[in-house]
Amino acid sequence: MASKRHLPFGSDDLPGCSHLPKISPLLWVGNMRSAAMGEYDVVISTCKPVDAYGCSASSFTTVSLMFEDGRGRESGEEVHVARKLISKGASIVKEAIAADKRVLVHCAWGQNRSCSICCAYAVVYLGWSANDAIDYVRECNRRDRCYRGQEGPNCGAMHNSVFCDLISEMQRARDAPAGAGAGAAVAT
Repeated sequence: MASKRHLPFGSDDLPGCSHLPKISPLLWVGNMRSAAMGEYDVVISTCKPVDAYGCSASSFTTVSLMFEDGRGRESGEEVHVARKLISKGASIVKEAIAADKRVLVHCAWGQNRSCSICCAYAVVYLGWSANDAIDYVRECNRRDRCYRGQEGPNCGAMHNSVFCDLISEMQRARDAPAGAGAGAAVAT
């Protein structure tokens, strides 16, 4: 194996994706190059995809859900946008998988935005706990990919604490008593 300093960045490793078969055999999460490296029916992009050579390839995108990864330093407005688009992405994943479509969710590195959407799908629609979904996505990332910055504290899949908190909020909202309403469990 190459030394850590010779590994590519997470945006450049190929094929740049992780398969998430326990969530769904039809679901992958990946980096901005991963759409060019596989055959997918639906590609949910949270950043502009590129081909294997790094050239813009917006034609790979089926659904565009653009939001920033502030690596845990998101403003209140950025958290609001992320919450809305992560939920929307999870709903799109649900619809695509129900239609027997192969789905890739990608962001720049395939770590935070895309993983959050996949975790939200597992939590909201499959009944997973937030911790189990996050741990599983991290495990698959370490299993399927090898890039610089992947290991260590605050590294690798789902290292954005704000996005992890949003997934936990989704679990609390799902588990809230029927009369409590979503607002009782989800901070805005």
